[in-house]
Formats: sequence, C-alpha cells, structure tokens
Amino acid sequence: MVLKNWSMWRILRLALSYKLARHLLLLAIVASLSSCALYFPKVQISQHLDNMVVMETTSLEYSQTIPGMNRICNEFYRHYEDAFDVLVLAYLNKSTEFLNSWAWGTGVEGRMSVVRHNETGTGTSVFDIGRVTGSESRLKGVVQLRHPEKIIDGALLHELMHLWVFGDVEVIPSDYPGHWGYSSVHGQLGGFQRDELVSLGDGRYSAGDFMPQKASQSKRYSELEMYLAGWISPNEVPDIWVAEDGKWLLRELTPETLAECEFKSGPNVGSLDFDCIVQTDSNGNKMFSASKISNWSIEQIVAKLGARTPDFKNSQKKFRVAVMLITDSVNPVTDVDILITDLYIKQFSAKRPISSWIGDIFNDSAEDESLYNFWDATRGLASLETDNLQSFRLRP
Repeated sequence: MVLKNWSMWRILRLALSYKLARHLLLLAIVASLSSCALYFPKVQISQHLDNMVVMETTSLEYSQTIPGMNRICNEFYRHYEDAFDVLVLAYLNKSTEFLNSWAWGTGVEGRMSVVRHNETGTGTSVFDIGRVTGSESRLKGVVQLRHPEKIIDGALLHELMHLWVFGDVEVIPSDYPGHWGYSSVHGQLGGFQRDELVSLGDGRYSAGDFMPQKASQSKRYSELEMYLAGWISPNEVPDIWVAEDGKWLLRELTPETLAECEFKSGPNVGSLDFDCIVQTDSNGNKMFSASKISNWSIEQIVAKLGARTPDFKNSQKKFRVAVMLITDSVNPVTDVDILITDLYIKQFSAKRPISSWIGDIFNDSAEDESLYNFWDATRGLASLETDNLQSFRLRP
C-alpha cells in the first residue's frame, strides 16, 4: 500500500513537472517572441512627398538586409496602392562605416531583388514571390541603394537591368552570373567596347577601361540589354566576342607591389587596390588572359533562350517607380537631404538628358557627359514615372 501510494505520488510529480515544463516552454517562446519584437527595428513613414516618402527606422543597418527590406516594403504598402513596378530604397548613409557593412559587402553600391518575372526568352523562368513584400500583383522588383546619389550616378541604371538579367542566368558564357564578364557587350552589366579590344599575343588581351561585372561609368544600355528588356528587335544586336575563361592578369605580389597597392587611408585602409595589382599594357589598360574564345550571334542567343516574349512591339516601356528615403536617428534627414534627393529623382526620371550642371552636385567627381538618366539610357524608347506619388496613397 505504501509502495502503491509512493508510485502514484511519483506519477503525480512527474505529471506536474511535465505540466510545469510545458508552461516554462510556453513562457520561453513568448519571451523569445517578445525579444524578437523588441529587436526587429520599427519602421514608419514620417513624410509623404510628391516624388518620395521618407521612412524612419530604429536601425538603418538592419533595414539594409533582405528581411529589413521586406519589412519596409510591407509598411509602404500599408499606405499606398499596389501600383508600382519598382520600389527604390535609398539609404541615407552619412557614415563611412556602411561602406564595409555586413549587410552589403565591400564595393557593392546597390542590389536588385526581383520578386516577379513573367517574360520569357531572357534566360530566366517565370515566378512570383511578390507577396512577401506586400504587393499582391504588380511589383517586379525592389532596388536598394547605398546612398541617394546612387540614383543618378549609374548604379540605379545597372540595378534596373537586373529586372531581366539576374541570378544564375547565362545569356552568354560568363564567370559572373547575371553579368557580361569579359565580352564585347559593353553595357550596364559589364563588358567592353569591341573596337577597343587588343590582342597582345600568348592569349593576353586588353580592352580599354572596362569591368566584367558592371559599367566603369554611367552609360547607355547596350543593344543586347535593350533586346532582353524588350525595347529593340533582335536584328539590332551585333555579334558578341566572348572570352569564356577570361581572368585578370595579376602582377607578382612582391613586398614592393604590396606596399605600392595598399590603401593608406579611407574606409579600405590596409587592403589592396585591385586595379593596382592587375597588369597593364603600354597604354595603361588592364590586361586579361583567355584561352577559350567564342563569338555569339543574336540568332544563337535566341536559339538558346527562345524568342523574347512579349517582343519589342508589345513589351512594357513605361514604368511606375516609388522612391523611399530611409533614415534613422544616427542619420537624421534634413531639408537639404530631401531637396537633393528630389533633384536626383527628377533628373533620373526626366524625358530629356540630365542637366549639364548636375555634375556640380558631385563636386566634379563625375563628368557631365558620363551621366545618363533612364530615358536617355534607353535612347528614348522607355521611361519611368515617379511624380504624383500621393495620388496612390490609401485613405483611412
């Protein structure tokens, strides 16, 4: 009898312990969720303007991550209709610490997150994950820019082309997925101008001032990019020279070279200047090597990807864009910030070339003739609209 009562008491204790454990687990989950709610930065729109909204967050760095981006987009759609093809998030970074932020990576000026793609013949499958941003049906992609000046210095042109060329797409052979590599595409996503290619013998080449993954400066879209975006016919795309295994030729990294090429100041102090460690030809142009050369015609590209659908006659050529200026308490927005950002937006969306005096804004860091807006970069065949933003605002 004593043993029986003891067993029953033990079972009761175990049951109570199990119940307590369940309660403790539940409390732990609630506490965890509460801490997450406290950790995830808050976002709210502080100003509704004609060309943009100002969005304030409690953590600018977190808001530059993909989860932070989605949080901002969802907040935007709480106030505005699903009437935009692209959302542009321009972060008001006033500190050089963000140049090497874990949210970006060294040298990255912007990125495009494609959320919907319904064209075929560009090398990418049709998909739709737009609801994660709060858009039910229209949004194609979200651009994140390190700073508002990236709206106009060429970075936004580059990111917009990623609406059609992105991810693991391979239109032509390239070791830079979604970019043109060592080829004569000469576009926003990299490549050189064909008439600047020089064979130096022994599988060595130079091709002027170019980069394999982006334009070396603001420029118009190339013919191949124009075709993939749906703005010109395939007949207008020239043949493309491709170094399929191209790679930069590096100097011997002697102590003297390392000392010469090390950044002595700035956000990259202590690291190596890549342009400095690449070999150059007699004209100062960087050299690369390649053993596998191919030429690609537009007929080969179409055979590989399929015909672009819709074609250039029926494709979209007008785009509605909403710009958000993202700030926090460390980077508070000023009237000057808003004025300058508004200027960038108006110049980028204008249906005319960028005003010649805009280079003064960059303190002569960019030549006037190297700045193109969207209309000019598409040769006047496509345009985007950013104004009248408040006409799309949801009313309580």
